[in-house]
Amino acid sequence: MEKLIKSARDGSFEAMMALASQAGKNRRAHQAFFRVMEENLKFNTTSIQDLKRGRLPLVPSSLDPKDALNLSCTSMLALATGIRYKYLLQPVCIADTASSMLPLMPAIPFWVSLFCEHIILPSRTLEFKFDFHKAVVLILAWVTNQNKLQPKVLTDYLPFLWFHPPAGYTKYSLDDAQAVFTAVDHALLGCNSTSLRDILVRRLAENSTLTANLIVQFIVDVFAHVPEESDMKLPIYQCFSTVASSTLQLASRSLPIHTALLKNNSIQWMSRVLRFATWRARFTYVVLRVATDCASKCLLYILRVMEDGHSYIRQLLGCDILRYLLKACRNLHAHPELMDRELKALQASLENHTVKILEMLISHFSYPSILKRTQKAISKVQRQHIDKFLDPKNVGWTGVCAAWTKFVNIASYKSDVYGPLSDSFCGNAQCPGTTARKCMVCSRCLFTLYCSQTCQRDDWSSGNHRSLCTEIKQLVIGPSIFLFPWCFFLSEILDSSSLPMSLSDRRAIEDLNNRYVEYHKHKGPSPDPDWERDVLGEYIAENGEPDPLWPLVWILDHRAVNVEPDVDIESSEKCVEDIDPEILAKAREGAGTIVYWIIPDGQRTITKLELVAS
Repeated sequence: MEKLIKSARDGSFEAMMALASQAGKNRRAHQAFFRVMEENLKFNTTSIQDLKRGRLPLVPSSLDPKDALNLSCTSMLALATGIRYKYLLQPVCIADTASSMLPLMPAIPFWVSLFCEHIILPSRTLEFKFDFHKAVVLILAWVTNQNKLQPKVLTDYLPFLWFHPPAGYTKYSLDDAQAVFTAVDHALLGCNSTSLRDILVRRLAENSTLTANLIVQFIVDVFAHVPEESDMKLPIYQCFSTVASSTLQLASRSLPIHTALLKNNSIQWMSRVLRFATWRARFTYVVLRVATDCASKCLLYILRVMEDGHSYIRQLLGCDILRYLLKACRNLHAHPELMDRELKALQASLENHTVKILEMLISHFSYPSILKRTQKAISKVQRQHIDKFLDPKNVGWTGVCAAWTKFVNIASYKSDVYGPLSDSFCGNAQCPGTTARKCMVCSRCLFTLYCSQTCQRDDWSSGNHRSLCTEIKQLVIGPSIFLFPWCFFLSEILDSSSLPMSLSDRRAIEDLNNRYVEYHKHKGPSPDPDWERDVLGEYIAENGEPDPLWPLVWILDHRAVNVEPDVDIESSEKCVEDIDPEILAKAREGAGTIVYWIIPDGQRTITKLELVAS
């Protein structure tokens, strides 16, 4: 042992690695390895500091392994290799590894800086240069988790490694890419300084397109390495969990990166990651925990995307998001014997995200296009019996069970409401209203609904839809075929703004609003105030009979997570500045009723004040 330690101190890479391999077996070797690392990673000497100031050549003239530069570079490589092959992460010493790394913290950022700023090029061999790059990446991934790095490591060196794979390579290997993503994820989640974290995000957003490309490329590479053996998938789940977490953090903190991700089909790729994490299998405890954590992060990203508007919600429904939502919950339900405090916490998080997504969908059921896709998705889930585990008696999933039951019931109710309106939300303005077929979508823009192929052809032939279809196509990129046969996805949105409301959706909403107003105008008092309020009666009781000079404004708020919109009444006198004088004049003449309607569009809203003919 003593001879091995002496050889390691003298710069022998082989001796360092022999010591590292023994470090995973006994505590003495573990302590000896880190003592050697602390001694060899020299930086606080005059000659080394002169190197930082540019007073020494880039490549040291001496090939002596005891040369301070070579000694430190070799030690960095040995440290990274020990981490890569988990010599230093064995149960016998893993508890000591973090504390053993602390004395190395001042030296490691210094040597990383020399590499990132192109001050040094290790002189051992050409291969060593590539290995040193790996050493820097792996060590940075490890030490960022300790949250004790110098600010420049986060603001300069980590972005440098993010954008610069080894010389001569266009991308990182899968292991090194995971290390880089792990380092970024640790920095975003663990950094105590908000300002440093913001600087890191801004640096990565300086080339948001490349950042988004790196994220998608990493996901593609991980899928390419999925093994057939079910017991070999833990590293894949870990990769997906890391990329899902870093993608969520970057998309939430940077609009340019979020937009670039949407351009790169992030919706579809994250849906595929979620699909992988919810495959039905007999999980071990560790794999189930990592898979559930990955699914939870994917759902958070999906919620982030849904905030951008109804067109993204419609797109997510086309990616079978409902199936994966319930499959993630079902996997936990299928392994009650593995549940402990940590998995129960993940279950609570997963349940919370699932309920929020279902409620977000319900609030957008006023869009017939979204309702149509939802009905298809529900039918698919029920045909495959994915929702069978949702038993009201199941104490563990009461929240999801209640939310799913409400979701299905409201979707069914809305379907009945829209049933008589099938002709009214046909995108063909000249629809004869004679067809009884279910609505279909334009295959070119995936935007406008029609009640039949005949109406679609007539609308296209007349030229009415062509200009809109072209405009929508200008907002999207054509269909992309990915590397796998099951990854054919539809067009992607160019920015994070939702598409405008389609003509068919708008006409259906306007028709419904008219029906709601007429219904509440002529109904009598109801014993159930939460269901069928006597809105007009309440207004008269509180304010007296309406003044003919100031017609009533009926307010229909479709943001409610309920079967019908919230309906209220206000005097036009109180909002006269917002009403078109021509609309107000016509309402005074009795030509119609002023209606102000509010439709959710992700986090935003679409509002319109119009006159509904009497």
